[in-house]
Amino acid sequence: MESILQEKIESLRFEMINQAFINGSLTHEKVISVSQLLDRYILLYQKIILKKAQLKLIS
Repeated sequence: MESILQEKIESLRFEMINQAFINGSLTHEKVISVSQLLDRYILLYQKIILKKAQLKLIS
């Protein structure tokens, strides 16, 4: 699961940078949209990592 999320995050990072280059602006709506989606995936990944760390502390 983590590796799939990591791949998705890297793909979205690339897409965000590409959209910024294509549209010539970091504030273009397509760049913002991809950035927001990227934020959601990063947050999900961080929650999974945190949960795993907490489980290790408990056991």
